[in-house]
Amino acid sequence: MQTKRVINPGERIPRVPEAVFLFRSCTGSLEYPGTESAVKETLKFLGVEAVTDPDQTCCSGFLQACSAYKPEFCLAVTARNLAIAEKKGLDTYTFCNGCYTGLSEFSHTLLSHQDQRAAANELIGRWGYRYEGRTAVYHVQEMWYRLKERIAEGVVRPLKGLRVAAHYGCHYLSAQYGILDDAGYPTFHEELFEALGATPVFYKERQLCCGYSVGRGFTHKEAIVQPHLHKKIKSAAVAGVQLMTTVCPGCNVALDREQPNLNRLYGEEFHIPVIDLAQLIALALGVPASKLGFAANTTSLDHVLKKLNCDKGS
Repeated sequence: MQTKRVINPGERIPRVPEAVFLFRSCTGSLEYPGTESAVKETLKFLGVEAVTDPDQTCCSGFLQACSAYKPEFCLAVTARNLAIAEKKGLDTYTFCNGCYTGLSEFSHTLLSHQDQRAAANELIGRWGYRYEGRTAVYHVQEMWYRLKERIAEGVVRPLKGLRVAAHYGCHYLSAQYGILDDAGYPTFHEELFEALGATPVFYKERQLCCGYSVGRGFTHKEAIVQPHLHKKIKSAAVAGVQLMTTVCPGCNVALDREQPNLNRLYGEEFHIPVIDLAQLIALALGVPASKLGFAANTTSLDHVLKKLNCDKGS
C-alpha cells in the first residue's frame, strides 16, 4: 500500500497500460454523456483501450455517505463491481471523484478486514462473482497528468486566449495516501490547461467545495447550498473566468445546472460554462464538438466554441 500522501505521476502509474476497465459514472453517463465520450476519445488518443461492461452498477458510495444503506451493502456492491474488472485482468479507472473515493475506500476495507471480504464474497458468490483484490483503482485525471507531454504534443486546436479555472472537488484531494498534488494548493489541473494553450485562472474560491451533489440531493436544503454556490461562482466571475472544469459529474451538476437559479435569486448574469477536464482535453486534441455532448450543458458553451473557431458539429 502507498503510504506517502503526495506522489509523482510516475510513482502513481509506473507503466501506462494498454487497456483499462473504465468504471462508468451514473451521474456522468446520464447527466453529461459527453464526459464519458471525451474520456474514451482521450484514452484512444493515448493508445489506451477503454473496456466497459454492462454488468457494472453504480458504485453506491453516495448511498453510504448519506447513511441511506448500511456499509455491508456498499461493500458487497464494490466487491461485485471490482470482481468484473478482475475477470478482465484490468485495473479500474473512474472519471468521477465520488466513484474514485467509494471504490478506493471500500476496497481498502475489504482488503484490510478478512471477515468483511468473506461476507461480501459469500453474498456475491451466489451469482458467480468473487473479489480477490487484484484490480487497483485510479482516477483518469491521473492518466492525463501522467501523459501531459504526450497530450501537449497532440494539440491541434490550441486554447489560446481562453481563461480556464479548475474545480478540483473534495473527494480526490481528501484521500490520505497516493494523490498527485498538495491538497492545500494543487496546481496539476492548471499545468494541464497550460499544456493545452489555455490561460489558468487562480480565482479566490477555487478550493471551495461545490456544496451540492450528494448533499443537495439528500441532506442540505437549497437555502444552505445556493449561497455557498453563489460565493464560488461570483468569485470566478470577478476573476474573469470564461470556462470552468471539473473531474466529478456531481460537481458539474451543481456548478452548471444551478447558474440560472443563482441568476434569478441574486439578480446576477453568470454565464460560465462548466465541463469535465476530459472534454477540454478532447476539444484541444481536435475531437469534434459533436462528440463531446456540450448540448447537455445548462450553461451554453456557444461563446467558448466561437472563440476557438469551433463549430458545434466539428
